[in-house]
Amino acid sequence: MVIHPILFKFVGSVITVLDMTLKKKHLWTLLLGIIIISGCSKKSVVSSSGSDYKEDLSAVRPRFEYVEPAVDKPKAVTTPKTNPTPNTAADKPLYVNKKLDTVLDTLAKHNKSIRFINGFRIQIYVGNVRQEADGAKSYIYQAFPDLNPYVSYTQPTYRVKVGDFMYRGDAEQYLELIREQYSSAVILADRVDIKRSLMVSPVSDNN
Repeated sequence: MVIHPILFKFVGSVITVLDMTLKKKHLWTLLLGIIIISGCSKKSVVSSSGSDYKEDLSAVRPRFEYVEPAVDKPKAVTTPKTNPTPNTAADKPLYVNKKLDTVLDTLAKHNKSIRFINGFRIQIYVGNVRQEADGAKSYIYQAFPDLNPYVSYTQPTYRVKVGDFMYRGDAEQYLELIREQYSSAVILADRVDIKRSLMVSPVSDNN
């Protein structure tokens, strides 16, 4: 319960006057009840709401003017009309066939000029003794006449490789037979002769 200070002073002065003039007990009780009732009365509070705030910001907003870009249209190029001349070569029915035959002949000549392709060979000997290299070469001539031995020398080492295999699987079949004599034989990738590779017969035909 809250009593306003001015009201409190006013009531106090009234009480003093009444007390001085009226010394009766029941009037004092009545006055005290009026004070209590007036103190318990509700106060109206004026509240201001902040949701009604409005401000015009249109003056500070940036403005952009859209300018449509100009597109230059390409000028149409006028070409002089010419009378088409008949292509006598294209009108012939065998013209395409002759041209195709020419291209095929060119490819055939190019393929014939290719002698070597990537393939595999079996290396059977690596060492410094010339006689052992010659012995390995002779062994291949006798045991495997379809395989061609190749002896190379890079000082001081001799290397003996045999065969012209286009596929590793064919080389592995001969490797098993050659290892009976040369256990250290291995398959190496190498450039092989195409014609000689076609002359190598399968291992089953030699048995």
